[in-house]
Amino acid sequence: MPPPPPPLPLHHQIIKVARDEDFRSRIGNDGRYFDLVDFSAIDVFYVPNSLTVYEFKGTLMEKFGTPVQCQHLWWWARRLNKTYRVDRPLTTEEEKLSVSSLRHVDDTKFCSSSERGIKYVGSLYVKVSSRPSDILPKLRSLAGFCASEPIELYEEIKFDPSVMCEAIDIHLTFSDSGITTGDIICYQKSLPQNWRIYSSVASFLQHVCDHKEEEWKRHILEEEIAVLKRQADTDRLQKDESMTVCDQLKHERDNAVRQVNELCDQSTPVILNFSRKDLEQAIEHFKNTGDFGDTEYGHLYKGMIHYTIVAIKLSSSQSLFQQEAFALIYEWLPNGNLEDRIVCTNNSPPLSWHNRTQIIGEICCALLFLHSNKPTALVHSDLRPCNILIDANYRSKLCNFGLSNLFLQPGTCPPNLMARLPYMDPEFNTTGELTTLSDVYSLGVIILQLLTEMPPLTLSEKVAEALESDSLHLLIDKSAGDWPYIQAKQLALIGLSCTEMTRKKRPDLLTKVWKVVEPLTRKPLAATWPYLQSATGDSCVPSAFICPISLEIMKDPQMASDGFTYEAEAIRSWLLGIEETRKARDNGDFAAGGCGNF
Repeated sequence: MPPPPPPLPLHHQIIKVARDEDFRSRIGNDGRYFDLVDFSAIDVFYVPNSLTVYEFKGTLMEKFGTPVQCQHLWWWARRLNKTYRVDRPLTTEEEKLSVSSLRHVDDTKFCSSSERGIKYVGSLYVKVSSRPSDILPKLRSLAGFCASEPIELYEEIKFDPSVMCEAIDIHLTFSDSGITTGDIICYQKSLPQNWRIYSSVASFLQHVCDHKEEEWKRHILEEEIAVLKRQADTDRLQKDESMTVCDQLKHERDNAVRQVNELCDQSTPVILNFSRKDLEQAIEHFKNTGDFGDTEYGHLYKGMIHYTIVAIKLSSSQSLFQQEAFALIYEWLPNGNLEDRIVCTNNSPPLSWHNRTQIIGEICCALLFLHSNKPTALVHSDLRPCNILIDANYRSKLCNFGLSNLFLQPGTCPPNLMARLPYMDPEFNTTGELTTLSDVYSLGVIILQLLTEMPPLTLSEKVAEALESDSLHLLIDKSAGDWPYIQAKQLALIGLSCTEMTRKKRPDLLTKVWKVVEPLTRKPLAATWPYLQSATGDSCVPSAFICPISLEIMKDPQMASDGFTYEAEAIRSWLLGIEETRKARDNGDFAAGGCGNF
């Protein structure tokens, strides 16, 4: 413990002196509150009661070396929190009095400025004729504010019972505002116009929560705006690319129209021819993933022609195709063939019963289309699941129809005979003749196979036994889902009738098979086809027979590059109309309102 202070001599006063150096080192530089002065650490003088204040200045000059005329003495007032604040300077009259006659100010009551968060930043010497606006840059610098920070000035005018301040007009001089030496100026940043005062902590916390929610919403909106901007940039880029592609397509269209004009007087169908270079470029687009191996009719590749993904079948023997063509080009169907879907190749999901029913109806519809050809019906002759392709929407399309006839020359044998045998018309083995009822037999086997997912060999015998023993439900493929039993039984019966050993016992495709299958597919009836009428006169024409352009039954159907079939004459008329419209536009024959003269 520090030693106790020496006893006070008789007729002496204790005077504590805080110099400007002490003031600055203790409260000016480290940012403490200006009134927290430790008077236990400053110099103490024992002064005789008879000594005047002016004479005491001489003692201070001997102690600190400061001339008497340069000394300025101020009174300090003790506050309620046991700290001190500069009160006022001593007057000339007070300096003539003895130290014993001076009034003590220890009982002055001031409210602690630290409770208000007031921070001392320094002192300034100004002219009384100057204005507070002149010292604003200096005040900002002392407080560490920005150079352009708006601030408000106040004069501290009252300390009891609390600090009170009065706003200062910065455009009046210090003398006009009544600000004199020793007065304290308080200043702060100008409050925003939307500054709010909260009546309670709860209301303030609610405001914080609302503000956070608003910030979160604003953040989400900003992210959405950024996404939309990126999307707009992407769309703009895609639009530019699309315009380039559109120009290329217009060029190809013009070439196609020119070819149609040259062929419009010919009766032969329009066939698109591609050079070997075109096919090589098409296959090059999928050079790493487009080789799908050998098939019975050639090697299969995936390619792209006219911005359309296609399947290119290259002939292993040119004798299979026309002499001048060594490849066939098909629409690319991503789900492969029906055989792969039945056995779930590559762990593909099994077909649902609804998809299977739809596929049966589509196969039946396609066969009706082939068989209705005039004057001689077209026979597929190789209807098997591997020749039924499935698109992305599980819609089916027939392929390779008529190709097997190329093998059936005298002394030749179809390739992969064992795979074909379960689907071949039994009468073909004895007569060597293929008819439309041969396709009906193949359709019946496929119907039973889709119903049971069993191998085709002897399948009709197994289904007949199940129907006779009333155990058909045990054969129905469970992976297809809850197949309605009545519908499944109808398909089993029609499938068995199609697989009769003799042709005369097999049902007519239009009047018997299609009449049962069509309601199961839930498709609306097509328009009347005069030369495809049942015996009762009821019209039952598949919608695929109707041309989408002319809305009439097609007599000379042609498949377009979009994969759909149209009447040949309708295609020619449509292309000619486009050409005439283009010419009229180029010649300026269109009026301002958009009406054209043709």
